[in-house]
Amino acid sequence: MSTFGKSNGGGRRRSARARTPVLGTLLTVANDYRFGLVNLSSTGARVSAPELPPEGEEVIFLADKVQSFGQVVWARNGQCGVAFEAPILAGEVQRLQREGDLWRLVDLPPEESA
Repeated sequence: MSTFGKSNGGGRRRSARARTPVLGTLLTVANDYRFGLVNLSSTGARVSAPELPPEGEEVIFLADKVQSFGQVVWARNGQCGVAFEAPILAGEVQRLQREGDLWRLVDLPPEESA
């Protein structure tokens, strides 16, 4: 599986990140973890929740109508990074960004509006 985060050498990300305050679920063989989406790119996501799967766990990422297989590549302080097995479409990233923008317009965190 490809690495997630900064690329080698320049400290720059390979894929642009979009802030997306959207709710989702990480599914594992044993548990379901509800999360708030912190940011998203075509190659991975950063999520936040009180309880999350550990580093190395294989997951199914679900947010709105976006679904992807992935792996938790880091986990700490109530957040984790998920690297997707295959990139998701740029249009899906943009759609979730627009959805996140709607949360900011009503000025409520998504967990309060859910």
